[in-house]
Amino acid sequence: MPTWRSIDTGPATGAHNMAVDEVLLEAAAAGAPPVLRLYGWRPPAVTLGYGQRAAREIDLAACRAAGVDVVRRVTGGRAVLHWNELTYSVICHEEEEGLAGTVEESHRHIAGCLAAGMRDLGVPVELERGARRRRRATNESALHHPCFASTARWEVTANGRKLIGSAQRRVRGALLQHGSVLLGPEHLGLVDLLAGPPPEAADLAASSTDLSACLGRPVSYGEVAGHVVEGFRRQLAVELRPQPLTAEELARARDLERDKYGDPDFTAGPGAAGPARAAPSSP
Repeated sequence: MPTWRSIDTGPATGAHNMAVDEVLLEAAAAGAPPVLRLYGWRPPAVTLGYGQRAAREIDLAACRAAGVDVVRRVTGGRAVLHWNELTYSVICHEEEEGLAGTVEESHRHIAGCLAAGMRDLGVPVELERGARRRRRATNESALHHPCFASTARWEVTANGRKLIGSAQRRVRGALLQHGSVLLGPEHLGLVDLLAGPPPEAADLAASSTDLSACLGRPVSYGEVAGHVVEGFRRQLAVELRPQPLTAEELARARDLERDKYGDPDFTAGPGAAGPARAAPSSP
């Protein structure tokens, strides 16, 4: 039975979380074994897709006032507010058994693992077969739609609403896919943090759901983590061996946190002119 490394790093800042994902991606590109990582966010954070500009997408002053970090991901997509969720990362060689294929194919395989875990939890989820279009915008508001305002192919839905949002990037033969498993409705607060014409809060609520709403009760990070791990173990027929980050990995993550993900110029995004104004807020 193939062996994967299982890491639960718990809650951390947005810059630290993104730095650790990149460290593990670097290791996978160098031949390290596959990893399933689980983590949370403290304080809450908005992550921006790699191609987004912070000042155009996010009201940075509102984020600071709310105590919400702002950080840029290495993956694409649109803004996500990470608050009361479990985040997963899969990091491995792009030809890893059970996940090999195109971006869409590996996304489907990973979604199958997540769906298995959600069904074990008692949530009747489905995999979206075709991307749903957002309501056509008549102005630039289309730029500011949250990730959870629409559903891409092979994302996990419950009762026709998006439950898990994911994004993937491949570097030197290795892939990183990470995504949000919503535990509660706090992600809806993103509409109050967006720049420009915001989407209607009701639209985001109609497009997304969370585990507490699906089960009619509060759901904890620890409860969901166990089911996610089991879903991957069973679907991929692998052994998941817990192994914390090494001292070397933590040191490399601190370097990336300081020099990249905590750097306002990086957070500002491509083409941003002048000094960036997206420094992460204090907890």
